[in-house]
Amino acid sequence: MGLKGLLAELPLSDLIEMTSLGGKTGRLTLFDEEGAVAGELAFRDGRLVGAVCGALRAEKAFYALLALKDGSFDFDSAEALTGASCDLRTESLLMEGMRRLDELRRLRHELPAPARVRLLGGQTQNELEARVLGYLGPGARRLGDIVEGLLVGGNADEYDALTTLQRLEARGVVRVETPQGVIEADDARAPQPPQPELER
Repeated sequence: MGLKGLLAELPLSDLIEMTSLGGKTGRLTLFDEEGAVAGELAFRDGRLVGAVCGALRAEKAFYALLALKDGSFDFDSAEALTGASCDLRTESLLMEGMRRLDELRRLRHELPAPARVRLLGGQTQNELEARVLGYLGPGARRLGDIVEGLLVGGNADEYDALTTLQRLEARGVVRVETPQGVIEADDARAPQPPQPELER
């Protein structure tokens, strides 16, 4: 028995919770607004046993798909499950995924894609930091291009990329140069304090 619908009417987090609490087995295919496959989640007895989103797999794919707000879904309980790539409780994944989404909103505001990242010099502390500096090279590079480059390997998502850039900036290894137009646009979108009424 299958279930189809729109993510705008039944958010993915609610759908996953229903699958988990009901101990369902099957494959959940997610489609973007244009109808293209955005990714797949596979469940066995309510546990996540597989997840794919582009080059991302397992938890990283799950977190990336959780950000999908528009589009549609198709849950097929009859679809045979192939080899499990993970075996994870969805409750803890949902909690962590929602926390990461909140943090990602803040990071996108502080580190906008049009900003340029300039190498100042210093040491890396892990492989992901080394990859970031490898994309940079001499001079400056667009922050959005660095994030996209890190996604290619499939072992890092946008959250990983932005938190790594934030750590490198905090240590003075890189400098993030935000264009003035981006700051002004963000300020214009920010809620404005209420204006006091003019005295008569």
